Amino acid sequence: MGYPITMKEAVIKKVLMSGRPHHEIAKEAGIGRSTLTYWLKNYKKDGNTTLTQKEKRPQDWTAEERLNALMETGTLSEKDRVSWCRSNGLFIHHLDQWKKDVVSLLAAKGKQGNSHKTSALRKEISGLKKDLNRKDKALAETAALLILKKKPTISGGKPRTIDKCCGQTESLVIDQGSL
Repeated sequence: MGYPITMKEAVIKKVLMSGRPHHEIAKEAGIGRSTLTYWLKNYKKDGNTTLTQKEKRPQDWTAEERLNALMETGTLSEKDRVSWCRSNGLFIHHLDQWKKDVVSLLAAKGKQGNSHKTSALRKEISGLKKDLNRKDKALAETAALLILKKKPTISGGKPRTIDKCCGQTESLVIDQGSL
């Protein structure tokens, strides 16, 4: 169970300011006597009443703090990176892993943007292909109708009827010599 820092500071000040025994103050504050002894030992070692929390674990760093750490250490030599890591409670492998995470995140974001553009272009191409096929079919039909409508030459041919789309028939003469 972690106690708030303000409570720790208040209890230590009370112990230092009053002449009462430690166990009475611990009982009054609702903490164990050994806990109060541990806090006092740390105070005597550090020499200040501000009891900071433990150093941040690498997984407790925010994304912004990680990015700032990478930017700070990016231009440092290996020896300087090690000393920076030591002073900030990290290891080199933490920085390396954070760098890999940033690179993979940026790569995934770039692919996501490209995939959206690619899918939009594919849809557009598909629509254009459908439109082209439709127009090709219409052109072929029109060409067939034009060929069938041509008047036959004088060489004499048979009359032929063609159904139009409206249900009307038209009589044409087809040149047998051209067949």
